[in-house]
Amino acid sequence: MSITVNKTLLALVIALKDVEHLSEDERSAFRDAAEQLQLDSNNWQDHEADLLRVIQANPRLNQLYQTAKLQLDAWNRQIPSNLLPTQAELEQAIPTTLTQATRGFAPVIGDNESHEINNMVINILTTPNLPEIAKKLSRLEKLQQFLKESISKK
Repeated sequence: MSITVNKTLLALVIALKDVEHLSEDERSAFRDAAEQLQLDSNNWQDHEADLLRVIQANPRLNQLYQTAKLQLDAWNRQIPSNLLPTQAELEQAIPTTLTQATRGFAPVIGDNESHEINNMVINILTTPNLPEIAKKLSRLEKLQQFLKESISKK
């Protein structure tokens, strides 16, 4: 999977953290996107446009997404893994009644295509309370602050 897709997904999760409301259609579209990512990450580009249309249709989400995406693009390096939510943090944020079998792909050590972001996004997008779950992930807030500070120093 390309770094562009990871930035797209990561920007979406960062944006979801600050969104107050999503319609049921938006939630359903995000669940569908997570399912497609889980089924075949190699063909993710075939589904990315659908996800972007859902984001663009919600003005507040689109604004937050564009800001996060610009920050990620400006950073243009790998994201430090200590700024990404861990599996333990995800499990703590997502109620056990919502936890299903492990989804996504195991992180690949020594590979430029780490699947940590995929795993996190799949877990978040398949929950019924996406913004609430994203808000509970303290490392997303730390990542957002890190990006703001890094960009302002340039």
